[in-house]
Amino acid sequence: MAVLDEAPAPCVLYLSRINLVVLGVLVVFGFLYYVSVFCVIVPWLSYSVPGITNMGLLTLTTGLSLYCYMFCVLLDAGRPPADYQPDQEQSSVLEVKRKDGAPRFCQKCNHYKPPRSHHCRKCQRCVLRMDHHCPWTNNCIGHANYRAFFLFLIYVNAALMHVVGLLAAHGLHILQTSHANRVLRTGPQAKPVQLAGGWIESVWLWAVLQAVAFMVALPLTIGLLLLFIWHVQLIMVNKTTIEYQEGVTANVTAAASGIVVAAAASFQHPYDLGLYANMMHIFGSNPAAWLLPPLRPTRGGTAYPTKWDEGRADDGEHEARLLGFT
Repeated sequence: MAVLDEAPAPCVLYLSRINLVVLGVLVVFGFLYYVSVFCVIVPWLSYSVPGITNMGLLTLTTGLSLYCYMFCVLLDAGRPPADYQPDQEQSSVLEVKRKDGAPRFCQKCNHYKPPRSHHCRKCQRCVLRMDHHCPWTNNCIGHANYRAFFLFLIYVNAALMHVVGLLAAHGLHILQTSHANRVLRTGPQAKPVQLAGGWIESVWLWAVLQAVAFMVALPLTIGLLLLFIWHVQLIMVNKTTIEYQEGVTANVTAAASGIVVAAAASFQHPYDLGLYANMMHIFGSNPAAWLLPPLRPTRGGTAYPTKWDEGRADDGEHEARLLGFT
């Protein structure tokens, strides 16, 4: 198995990436947390054991998701070294251009592209193991921050499903309490309110806030859950979104040309090492730390082990397999 480059990734904060979209995401974080805690948990469950448990769990998942989100915003996704040179003798796979078979070279950045790297038109530079450019983070998702991005999807889905559950349960509680003409406590100060009171003193102000929060949280939960499922499928085969699209494009092009390609041979992804090895490649060698948030960008990114490395070492093969890319 090839050894990944272990050069440390620099921990530089790019504060200029905080734009209006990022600020909007932070506002949504704050709004949903405020409504869930101070308009649902505190007045409904108070500081009882269920109340403290729900508050602590929601604070934990929200804090972790916010940390991973800002990690993806402020830290670099992975930059290819300026002096990178492809080494055919040391690698079992060499990515080349489809047109002429030459090593991939970025004309805009004026340097060779390491394996799995691509040029981002938004960031105007090449990104190591680029997955996609995310407008919600104003940054690319690549080798250095992909683990933080995937953990963000885990934490934020846990937080959002918790929020949706709390809001739905408390909405039902409001309807039942109002129907029975019982006193209902709501709002940050848990004041008793009546249906007949004024706007501020009544249940309707807090009901509207909770309804808005629910309408924001539910579609977010559905969308981010689907995104999480998609990236689980990618991790299982150690692909990026771009690599998946390139495989689909290659199959479509072959079909349009009238070339019949067997499904098993249409595109053998060289970086699929098996489920456990793929997860180790993304999350690290210690399974006990897989769900812990990263403290620094992922190291390396200029070389990746492939499924052919072991066989290459056994049969003494020194010529790299050539993979055509644009």
